[in-house]
Amino acid sequence: MSSYGKAILGIVLVFILGFSSGVICSSIVAQHRLQDALRHPMVAAIAAMEKRLTRNLNLDPSQKLQVHDYFQENLHQRQQLQRQVQPQVQALNRETVQQISSVLRPDQLDLFRKNIDEMRRNFGKGALNVGEDSPVAPGTPTSGPAPNSGATPAPGTP
Repeated sequence: MSSYGKAILGIVLVFILGFSSGVICSSIVAQHRLQDALRHPMVAAIAAMEKRLTRNLNLDPSQKLQVHDYFQENLHQRQQLQRQVQPQVQALNRETVQQISSVLRPDQLDLFRKNIDEMRRNFGKGALNVGEDSPVAPGTPTSGPAPNSGATPAPGTP
C-alpha cells in the first residue's frame, strides 16, 4: 500500500474513532441527565420552565437572580404540597401494586418484583412512590391477594 493510501486510511480511521467516541460520550451524558431528571422530576421541571420562560428576555444579572429565586420559592412550595399529599399518593400506588400482584401467577410475581427492584436500583428507592412498606418491597414475600384489596386471585394462584 502506498504512503498516500496509508495516509487516507489513517485519516478515515481518525474520523471514525472521533465520531464513535463522540456518540458514546453524548449517550452517556444524555443518560445521566435523564436519570437525574427522573430522580428529581420537580427540580428538572422547574429548571426547564425557568430556562424556557426567560430564554429571550435578556435579563440582567440582578433580574436573573430575582427570577431564579422566585422559581426556587415555587419549587419549595411545590415540595411542601407534595409532602402533604405524599401519604395519599403512596397509598394509592401501593393499592395499585397490590391489585396487580393479586392477578399475577407466582412466576410473573417474581418477575414483577425483579422489575420493581431494578427500577428502584436505577431511579432510587422512591421510584414507584409506594413507600418502604410496599407489598413487593425487596425481600418481602407476597402471597395471594393483598388484604382488603377486594381482588380475586388469578386462576391457578394459591
